[in-house]
Amino acid sequence: MPDACRQSHSSHTPHAAGHALTRGNTASEHSHETTLPELIDAELSLLAFQRRVLALAEDPTVPLLERVRFLGIVTSNLDELYMIRMVELRRDAVDEPVGRLSAKSRLHAVEAEIADILAAQARCAEECVREAAARGTHIVSWNALTHGERAQLQHRYEEEIHRDLVSHAITMSPGFPLPHLPHLGLFVAVVFRAAPGERARLAEHELPRDVPRLLEIPGRRGSVIAIEEVLRANAHTLYPDAHVEGAYLFRVTRGGDLTLSEDDANDLLDAVADATARRPHNPAVRVEVERSMPSHVGTLILDMLRREAIGRDMELTVTSVQVVDGLLDLRCLAALPLEGPPDSASRAQTPVSYPTLAARDPFAGAASVFALLGVRDILLHHPFDAFEDSVVRFFREAAADDNVTAIHATLYRVGNPSPIVEALLSAARQGKQVFVLVELQARFDEEHNVHWARALERAGGHVVYGLPGLKVHAKAALVTRKEGDRLRHYGHIGTGNYNTRSGKQYTDLSLFTTRDDLTGDLCVLFEALANRSSLPEGLPFGGLVAPHQLLPALLQRIEREIQHAEAGRVASITIKVNGLADTEVVRALSRASQAGVRVDLVVRGICTLRPDVPDRSTGVRVLSIVGRFLEHSRIYRFGNGGAPEYLIGSADLRPRNLRRRVELLIPVLDPAQQAQLDQILQRYLEDETAWKLRRDGRYTQRTVEHGDKRGSAQAQSVADLASRR
Repeated sequence: MPDACRQSHSSHTPHAAGHALTRGNTASEHSHETTLPELIDAELSLLAFQRRVLALAEDPTVPLLERVRFLGIVTSNLDELYMIRMVELRRDAVDEPVGRLSAKSRLHAVEAEIADILAAQARCAEECVREAAARGTHIVSWNALTHGERAQLQHRYEEEIHRDLVSHAITMSPGFPLPHLPHLGLFVAVVFRAAPGERARLAEHELPRDVPRLLEIPGRRGSVIAIEEVLRANAHTLYPDAHVEGAYLFRVTRGGDLTLSEDDANDLLDAVADATARRPHNPAVRVEVERSMPSHVGTLILDMLRREAIGRDMELTVTSVQVVDGLLDLRCLAALPLEGPPDSASRAQTPVSYPTLAARDPFAGAASVFALLGVRDILLHHPFDAFEDSVVRFFREAAADDNVTAIHATLYRVGNPSPIVEALLSAARQGKQVFVLVELQARFDEEHNVHWARALERAGGHVVYGLPGLKVHAKAALVTRKEGDRLRHYGHIGTGNYNTRSGKQYTDLSLFTTRDDLTGDLCVLFEALANRSSLPEGLPFGGLVAPHQLLPALLQRIEREIQHAEAGRVASITIKVNGLADTEVVRALSRASQAGVRVDLVVRGICTLRPDVPDRSTGVRVLSIVGRFLEHSRIYRFGNGGAPEYLIGSADLRPRNLRRRVELLIPVLDPAQQAQLDQILQRYLEDETAWKLRRDGRYTQRTVEHGDKRGSAQAQSVADLASRR
């Protein structure tokens, strides 16, 4: 998810976003703390995050094209929520014992919050469209076109659209096959009658995916029309001998999980490939319809989808339509042609996008990455330190270096194309020893990962597809290089994936090291992964690995801070992660705060810890940062009585990370690098655009009134780049 640069708040009232499951009167909240649930509901916390992303789209100080992209991000995030979490909520609501209403109440609360978000999103989209119009970019309806413009678009419809529109009848009649509605496809439901007085019939047509959603209007610079408008106006050509009464857009979302059996572990590659191919036939969990669609048309679509699910997944299949105001799938707004000059001269100097980030090349001037790392370890902060010039270069030089004998790496989400995998393929073809753990079950990246796993095998690499019952989420690489009469190890440990796209869009950390202790831990980890043996109970030289070691080690460190506080020594915990939802960790942090430990948490998304509750969590501060770049780095700092300990790595504080995944945290020991982490953490804690979590589960954005206006942490990091040039 992208990020906001510095925002102006002095003339705005604070935003408030998100809802707790138990809502109350904020004015009297101090008299009701004991009635609040111990934990904030995870799903509602996730939706509060969508509110914070939406706030970026609502902010008029954010460039317009970025605002519409944030709208699209909310759309994508809600799609994924339906594909995964809503399926689980519905299953819980069905499976709970009679007499218990908690799961059903939870489902209804989530659905109500989603409805509020969608309404706010539609209002924001309307504002952005008005802003685009002020800049000379217009979304035009068919009725507003001239005769000549209609004729030209009708010709384009006949040439590019009409021939790809295969009609599928939606009918209750026996003997007619049910049409399959693909996941996240856009469909037009056409209502027609063969002759006046006969019963109405219904058919659906999927909009072609190879034609832009927004079509340019010939002769009108900066003006577009939605493809569904063109189809609607020409729907009569689909049924020339019938009377078309209406055409209505809708979209179907299907469940996103893969179904694998216990036996699939024997041939996981083929099993995941097969399951990925079956995913498009998962149950339909949502149907979005435009507001003009008559209710009986929506009912017919729902009936068809429920008949499709007979005998399987009936309890998960959608039972009501979701009515949407305005355009369906707002991701299309990112294609608005906003490059043209604005109508208003006052807007002439206002950019539509963030300036291009001129990232630093951290290895500039170095003849070799290995020569540089042979002198000192290096800690990098992406995307401000260029990912391609550092991490990608590390892999490319390892593949090309005749002295490199082996490369080990874990691959979770690498994307396609992937220069890192291409480097590994090159190394394998040259005869170097290449070991790669490809996590085939990285959700929604399975198809890419299956492709890369097969390619690496064909090139001669040793490929492992994951471990039974666990996902490998650790981000690590180890290069072995012959130097004189000895072998030397060069390690890379990151907080993010080996993916060049996310390397530009996410904030992450990379540590390059030749330390024997850290590379020794990587050797132990890769040996266990290569042998598909049970993972070690713990790494021997300071690293922490899940699922066996990491959770107890973190709990022990929290307990150590409590002991320091009780003894009157320096005691603090500062953690930056993407999610905090593990109940055992939440309770441990709350206990620490009550013992006098200062607990500062920067949590991007889900956070179930309820802060600032008397006798429970009064010493906890929770902030969330959203902006131009997706906050993805994970940093753990423990005050440790004045001898602080620092860890970075792949792990968030959620049950899946601590208990069901292979995660890796490694210590950062160099004083200069520790100071670097302190500066990063301090910037986030002082971020003037941060959102603060309140005890009622809502988030309030900070305001700037007086004093030194430092802006956002991300804006400061961007400014640092400019000051170096």
